[in-house]
Amino acid sequence: MSFSSDPALQANQLPISLEIPQVDSQVFQEIISLLMKRMINAVNTKEGALYFLQEVANFQQYFRYHTGTTTPDPQRFRNGYRMTYDLVVLNAGPIPPGATTFAASPLINGILIPVHGFGAATIAGPIYVFTGMDFNVSFNNTVPTAQTITVTNNTGSNLTQAYWTIEYLKS
Repeated sequence: MSFSSDPALQANQLPISLEIPQVDSQVFQEIISLLMKRMINAVNTKEGALYFLQEVANFQQYFRYHTGTTTPDPQRFRNGYRMTYDLVVLNAGPIPPGATTFAASPLINGILIPVHGFGAATIAGPIYVFTGMDFNVSFNNTVPTAQTITVTNNTGSNLTQAYWTIEYLKS
């Protein structure tokens, strides 16, 4: 699920094009072997990294428990999902210092457990700030049909651009 036009720079990236020599060539076996190793590694370890403004599966797999127990079941996994929000657009403008709450759009249906959240923003300068000390984001799922996002801006300046991504498991 990659649309990169960059050449393969890492071991788990596949080349965009590949010149395969004749079968009777001495390097044929070596090239095919290397290609297969890269394909297997990419399929087994690559995370989809397309951050659409919509829900996508991120291809992360999280453990499940045997039904009704606290014993992990190594044969059953729960899929991970990702949603990216443009916070400034959802707020209909820059986010001022302090706490600002607005409706989450689109809603996340069936969210069960959050596993990761991260983001970054821009203030005057431009200066780039990141979730944590500079600003904090919370996702309120108390009413699943009216989810809200609260941004606490601790920078003392308006956030003029802010993207935030939540990764989660679904029921």
